[in-house]
Amino acid sequence: MNRFRSWIFPLALALILGGLSAWLGRISEIVVEEVKLDPVKPQYLITGVHGQRFDISGSLKEKLDAPRAWQLPDQKNVYFEQPLLQLFQQGVHQYSVTAVSARYEMESKKVFLQQKVVLNKTADAQRPAAKVQTDNLTVDTVSEVAQTDAPVHYQYGHSSGTSVGMVYDNQNGLLNLPSRVRALIYDTKHNP
Repeated sequence: MNRFRSWIFPLALALILGGLSAWLGRISEIVVEEVKLDPVKPQYLITGVHGQRFDISGSLKEKLDAPRAWQLPDQKNVYFEQPLLQLFQQGVHQYSVTAVSARYEMESKKVFLQQKVVLNKTADAQRPAAKVQTDNLTVDTVSEVAQTDAPVHYQYGHSSGTSVGMVYDNQNGLLNLPSRVRALIYDTKHNP
């Protein structure tokens, strides 16, 4: 009988500790239930957006302001309301673009602007100021090329005109108007 009692205590202790361990393991488990988000409602919403990006030398390269921005679930695009995108070269303002709305693709670093798009190019030592108005515009922030297939109205210095579509290459200062161009060209060399 003495021998039987010596087994009971260790066996009872082992059963109690095993039960306690199982119970603590069960109550400490975190059950995560994944909730499917509505794909048309923002997962993130930001108000009062003010963003800046700098080049490798530390000079301001891009600046983006908007009253609201949001990102939808499972997407790598960011949407903006009334964006103002400004691009700089070595800290000097080059051009700005405004629109009613925009979508920024993070992977391609392209901005797709929609409705009442206005691109303003600042005058510099080689070129006069320029302004382009259209319904949609794609801006590649890496290559600094802005383009559209929509009708455009443009002003370049004192010259103005219309076209269907355009490509503006900021690095080379070139404006390409591919189709249905109507223009009033003002020659600054002969008409100061």
